Amino acid sequence: YILTAVDHATKLGYARMYKNKSSRVATDFLYRLRYLTGQPIENLQTDNGSEFALEFERATTKLSIQRYFSRVRTPKDNPEIERFNQTLEYEWLYNSNLSLDPEELNPRLTEWLIEYNFNRPHQTLGYLAPIEYIEKELVKIHSQCLWPSLTSKTIMLRRAKARSYFEDLG
Repeated sequence: YILTAVDHATKLGYARMYKNKSSRVATDFLYRLRYLTGQPIENLQTDNGSEFALEFERATTKLSIQRYFSRVRTPKDNPEIERFNQTLEYEWLYNSNLSLDPEELNPRLTEWLIEYNFNRPHQTLGYLAPIEYIEKELVKIHSQCLWPSLTSKTIMLRRAKARSYFEDLG
């Protein structure tokens, strides 16, 4: 069972394979996602699956996350995640990654996520990879706020830190 998440604005994607589908698994995924982002998650949209109840509900309440739900059998309510899932399926899952062992597949999934987030251009981001888009937006924000501009060394350090987050979560 693979859980996935995509940031609406930056298209930064995350996924992790688990042996089963449960509220405990979804909660683990949520905390890993929060670690990856390095900041609080404000809003979260899920479907109405049972894995997003019980422990998961308690965790979102504890973390002060506003939840939104997709309508039943309405994938159009969450097109970013549907597109990410399709890309994951065609670019990674069908590429000889058909094992059912999460310990075997999660490291390979992490490598694919690094490629997806750091190197793969996205049309909706002006053909930038999500990390490139985030860096570009950070530079814009910093220059608009009259903060010291980001040097290429700072950007490289942030990029290395982001990559290590993915590897830590693999």
